[in-house]
Amino acid sequence: MRTTHCLPGLLGMVMAACFLAAPGWAQSTPGNGAAAAPGASRGAAPAAKPESPQQLMAKRAGEYTRAVQFLNAAGPQGAPFAGTSKVSVILDGHFLLEENSDEVFGKPVHAMRVYGYNNATQLYEAAWMYTMSPAILMLTGTSSDGGKTVDYTGESATARGEPLKLHAHFRQVDDDQFVITMTNVNAAGKEIPFQETTYKRKK
Repeated sequence: MRTTHCLPGLLGMVMAACFLAAPGWAQSTPGNGAAAAPGASRGAAPAAKPESPQQLMAKRAGEYTRAVQFLNAAGPQGAPFAGTSKVSVILDGHFLLEENSDEVFGKPVHAMRVYGYNNATQLYEAAWMYTMSPAILMLTGTSSDGGKTVDYTGESATARGEPLKLHAHFRQVDDDQFVITMTNVNAAGKEIPFQETTYKRKK
């Protein structure tokens, strides 16, 4: 039967080809001491790989004080309320978890926010929750400057169940401070600011 003799012959040819090719493969593998290809630059450092949005957001991790200022079209309304915030990197670096504790009008208010960046849609995403409501505010955002500022958009509802568009503008002031300004959009399409929160890293 001829097929019983073809397999060893074919196997021998494949093995021979692999052994013959091995020296050439080893010479072309970077880092094995082989001579560089003609014309290749010597001693040039590889170009730095840009940081991902997730890596840039991770730099925000830490503990902060929070100043929550209520606003209207005329400007600040009263003194800001004080609070604290802890920002942590979670789930293998994919997301940020923000845990907030404030005192507003003499009552404790706790909140949790999750931030991420969706590589598929190329959108920033966030989910906000706090103790004064059972609703989850879902936000998506875009940035034109690599995440230094992010414009988030979401939709909530009034007490009567009517849809209410919300915008959250994130601004990184420096490595130790960032600001989130909240606005809603009235029936005429005009944005009205109602809250601004300033985070300052604890020293």
